[in-house]
Amino acid sequence: MIAGEKAPDFTLYDHTDRPRTLSELLAAGPVVLFFFPLASSPICTAQACHFRDLSNEFARVGAQRVGISTDTVDKQAHFARQRSFDYPLLSDADDVVSELFGVRRGRLAKLRRSVVAREAARHGRHTRRRGLLARLLPVRRTTFVIDTDRTILKVVSSEVRASVHADETLRFLEKKNMSHSSPRVRQSEGKGEPIGDWFTEPETADEPSLVRPYTLTGRTDSGVELALEAPVEALNTTAKPPRWRRNDVRGQILTSCVNSPSVAEIASRLSLPLGATRFLVDDLATQGYLRVRAPLNDSMTIDERRELITRTLRGLRAL
Repeated sequence: MIAGEKAPDFTLYDHTDRPRTLSELLAAGPVVLFFFPLASSPICTAQACHFRDLSNEFARVGAQRVGISTDTVDKQAHFARQRSFDYPLLSDADDVVSELFGVRRGRLAKLRRSVVAREAARHGRHTRRRGLLARLLPVRRTTFVIDTDRTILKVVSSEVRASVHADETLRFLEKKNMSHSSPRVRQSEGKGEPIGDWFTEPETADEPSLVRPYTLTGRTDSGVELALEAPVEALNTTAKPPRWRRNDVRGQILTSCVNSPSVAEIASRLSLPLGATRFLVDDLATQGYLRVRAPLNDSMTIDERRELITRTLRGLRAL
């Protein structure tokens, strides 16, 4: 995700096993949400401790610090006790939030473009490809400054410079507070590009990015009651072509819906969580890009129903 976009709302458990919702945190002021790959690892410890040591400085600019990784609640609790952190550490153990923020390594495989490849995927071949780096460091070390309306104001991305995350976000917030009376200056500050270094993996056109503000309720439940076997078909969008980035996953969902796959098939082909897939399909249907047909309706023949159920089961088995 980049500056100017809306951050997805979510609810995750912190290191004290207390549920934390982003929108509730934002009610008390801007949130500095920093993703770190692995609790208690050397660079992650340095990153998190630097946020701890700047507690007074962040309090003066009215910002809250929140850490998040794919570690379990128990590991986060151990990390917090070990280093005496005065802010919550969230557990994204199922990778859903990191996926929605676009910081998960090896997030999505390339969309299968040939008919042969698509047929192979339908027969149970999983499309996710995660290398050694993705297994060791499951998320990119990235920090987001999120305003009270969930607008992302600043993004900092650096793998090896642990202190730059707290330093850059604090500097940005101090400038933002100084120029608060000038909306034009504030807008200019919000357009900064993520800070990178030689270790940061660039986001390519073949790596789709989830950039819409989808709400997560609970830990992984999408809250959208969309049948997994519901057939989805793409509509003609020439009248209002979408203005998405080239690597936006929504564009790949539209491409994959040419043959009216089920919701489960879409999740399997693109290696998406079922909850996120339901949100994406529901949102695209609301915008008029997709049509979701009623599953197993009376107009379908027995053979069509059998084929739909078979395809859906294949998609679920591939997840």
